[in-house]
Parts: sequence; structure tokens; C-alpha cells
Amino acid sequence: MNTKSSQPKSKHNKIILFLFLAVLIGPFLFAYVLVQKSQNHQFRTSNHGDLITPVRSVAKTTFYDLEKKEKFSAKKLAGKWWLVYVSPPKCQQTCHDVLYNMRQIRTALGKDSPRLERLFIAHPDCHLSVCETYLSESYPDMHRAQIKPRDFDILFGNISNFSERESIGEIFIIDPKGNIMMHYSADMEAKAILSDMKRLLKISKIG
Repeated sequence: MNTKSSQPKSKHNKIILFLFLAVLIGPFLFAYVLVQKSQNHQFRTSNHGDLITPVRSVAKTTFYDLEKKEKFSAKKLAGKWWLVYVSPPKCQQTCHDVLYNMRQIRTALGKDSPRLERLFIAHPDCHLSVCETYLSESYPDMHRAQIKPRDFDILFGNISNFSERESIGEIFIIDPKGNIMMHYSADMEAKAILSDMKRLLKISKIG
């Protein structure tokens, strides 16, 4: 008799405990979700770059390392944020300005600078000998790569501005999961990109 009567009582106690925890933890959980949504909404409405939706994954893209003269997969990009400059066929003064600004942006991140890497992707028609000579001498710590023309078009074809890409190039942000998620014109002010980058690193729990 005691065993049978204790079972409903035990279930009743568990229900009371569950309700107590729900009342105790519920408000905190709701507040956390609300803050996260608020931060994401704030970023979407106050960013300077163009958010790419849906994001474009680089997972299936094969890159060619201009320094090491070897292929590498997109897995090499995982786990870091990447500020990417896609060059025009012929680099003018804008190219030099962009490369300089990208270095300054990373430096300005201070303690968060290790979370961001820089990548130069050469246009398929770029004169590689000229690009590589200049980059290796002026920005030796910047990663340099090229993509096959077909893959280049697939990756950037409908998420970029063709006229800008061909004249001054474009800037993109790739997240730690390998997604191209933000786009800028190459003549965007460095402080605007830095502002977005700081906000991304603050919001993000990865990379």
C-alpha cells in the first residue's frame, strides 16, 4: 500500500520542481533570446555593407595559393573571419588603398585582431606576376589566392557588382563557417568596414 501511494506523490513532486525551475529560469532565458534578436536586428539595420542573403558558401571552392604555388580547400579558411579583396583585372591606385586599409582595419581591432585574416583573390585576368611581386613585397602576411574562372563566376557572379568588380574590385567578409555574408564597394571608407567588423566580432560567439 505504501509503495503504490508513494508513486503519485513522487510524480507530483517532480511536476512542482519542474514548474519551480520554469518560473525561476524562464525570465532569464526569455531575456537572453530577446537580447540576441535585438543585437542581430540592430546589426542588420545599422551595418554599412550589404548583407548577402542567403549567404554564399565557399565550401566547394578550390583555391590556388599564389605564394606556395599549390591548391588548398576552403577548409583552410574555417574558424576565422576573413576580410577579402577581390581584385579587378588591372590594379590601379584603388587597389593599393584597399590593401593598405585592410591592414589598418585588422590592426585597429586590437586584441580581436587574431580573429580576422586578410585574403587577396586575384581576378582570373589579373597579371599574376605583377600582383604577386607587389603583394609579397608590401603585404607578405596577407594570404593570396586565385580561383578558376568558372568557380570565380559561380562564387561571385550574382552577389557582386560587375562594373565595380572589373574597375576597382570588391570587398567581402567571410564568416568562420565559410560563408560570404557581407559585401562592400572597394571605395567604401575603412572606418565604416571597421565599424561593421567590430560589431560582428562582438555579436559572434565563433571565430
